[in-house]
Amino acid sequence: AAPAAQPQKPAQTQTASAKDPVQLLREWDAKLNTLETAFEQTSSYDGVVISRSHGKLYYKKAGNLLRLDTLDDDQKTDQSAVTDKKVLKVLDAKGKVITSGAWADWVNGQPNKALFDFGNYSALLDAHRATVFSSTPQRVILLLTPKDESDYKLYLLLDPKEYFPQTIIIEADLMQTKADLKNTVKNKSVSQNLFKEVLAK
Repeated sequence: AAPAAQPQKPAQTQTASAKDPVQLLREWDAKLNTLETAFEQTSSYDGVVISRSHGKLYYKKAGNLLRLDTLDDDQKTDQSAVTDKKVLKVLDAKGKVITSGAWADWVNGQPNKALFDFGNYSALLDAHRATVFSSTPQRVILLLTPKDESDYKLYLLLDPKEYFPQTIIIEADLMQTKADLKNTVKNKSVSQNLFKEVLAK
């Protein structure tokens, strides 16, 4: 496949607005009880795509429940990860548990941890310096840089009406991981059955 060019980020602009995107992002995060969204994630090194994945993500604030279904090219579940953000269980295509471990160990190995931080974005913001990188009627881009010595940049491309992420990009050296969220549904019923592997006593 031909190398994919890195997304072009718009030049920094200043737009007069009474709205504080950081505060508005905190507000929806506090009100988020459930989430269902499709995602497409691409990792590139120096502009060359090295991995792609897509699937669906489900989140339920009650119990801190999260499920990530990775889909194959036929849109069938290839693998799932289910967690209460304490224990994480990985399931095969048939829903059988193939491995289990600590959530923290798994998520720390992911290239774009912000993809899993729904319900915890306030903590994410607290750990970073947030500035408005760009603001247009179509999209607001927040740039987050870590308050510790970590060397990366996190971009949140937000819907200007709801200030909900449409795209999450993390850049570190020549590596970039980009996750696009699509068909997002918030605060609608999400079945407990999706998380039965971690709810089982």
